[in-house]
Amino acid sequence: MPMLNLRIVRGPLAGAENESILREYNRLTGSRIPLDEFVNWVQRSPAGPAWHALLSTDEGRIVGHTSLFPFTTRFDEALIPAKSEYSFQHEDFRKEQIRGHEKAARPPFIVLINMLFQHATSEGWGPIFASTNEKNQVFTRWVGLKPAEFQVWECLFVLRPIKASKHTPNLNSNQRAALTVAGISHRLLWNAAQPFVGSMNGVHSVPVYDDLTQTDGERISFFEDTASLQWRYLDGQYVRFSINKSPRSYLIAKKGSQDRYLRVCQWELEQGAPLKPLIVALLREARSENALGVRWALYENGATSFELRDQMRRLGFLCVQRKRIVMVHKKDPQFLLPQAWKINDSLFSFDP
Repeated sequence: MPMLNLRIVRGPLAGAENESILREYNRLTGSRIPLDEFVNWVQRSPAGPAWHALLSTDEGRIVGHTSLFPFTTRFDEALIPAKSEYSFQHEDFRKEQIRGHEKAARPPFIVLINMLFQHATSEGWGPIFASTNEKNQVFTRWVGLKPAEFQVWECLFVLRPIKASKHTPNLNSNQRAALTVAGISHRLLWNAAQPFVGSMNGVHSVPVYDDLTQTDGERISFFEDTASLQWRYLDGQYVRFSINKSPRSYLIAKKGSQDRYLRVCQWELEQGAPLKPLIVALLREARSENALGVRWALYENGATSFELRDQMRRLGFLCVQRKRIVMVHKKDPQFLLPQAWKINDSLFSFDP
């Protein structure tokens, strides 16, 4: 009976292996991740390259993969937090056994992930975490991950209603119809309101890679030093705003396009920072990019989140509450508590 080989290696991988992994991952998930971006995430983190677990045939064909790429954090420089990404197993090899693990009672893909997690924790990595949909959470529990649940307000302002109804993810047909109606209202509202919304009142763009002042040392956070900002926010794809009257405040957003929202990824706003001019700046930026609109996920990280939600509602945004599940390895139980994280969409928007 044919068997698969399991290899755990810390990158960088050979160019052909990267191409093989990404080609199969894009095929199985419907993603469109370019090779240079994949290589960036798994090789160029300031914390070093990713660990990879690979399943291959005796002929060398890669038919399964998962990886953990590490972050740096000012919360505790001794920690090596790592995120699970780029996991797949080819559908034709899901029942094959792994050489050396013939007696394993679990599917090969679970063995693959479990072995990588065990290896990473033995190397001192952690917390290890993953973002996955609900149907896959049962599998992640088999490898020692447990859920941390975050409440979030998903706020949208739609500038291109028809395209937004098509490209906004995770909606059913009724929700897409409702979004179209809301988007038509948004577009009419914005066209009418533009002459009257006022100036941006000291909100201006700054280089994305300017270092950030840490404002909260009590919760784990990421992408606050220059090296991490350069790795996380690829050149030319993001915009960063600062506020003259609130110099410690900032916002970083992924630029939009005809089939993409301008999406807020990371932000820090001091209490009392002017919110309306910042939101207006986002809307104007989205309009200049011909984007679908503005998308801002507000995690319940303090009073400012609720102030922002209320301000966006007053400006016509559609704000819907939902929850996001982050699966965290049981080795680090303190990070199973949502209040242990300073969380935003920077952890979930590695899309091209």
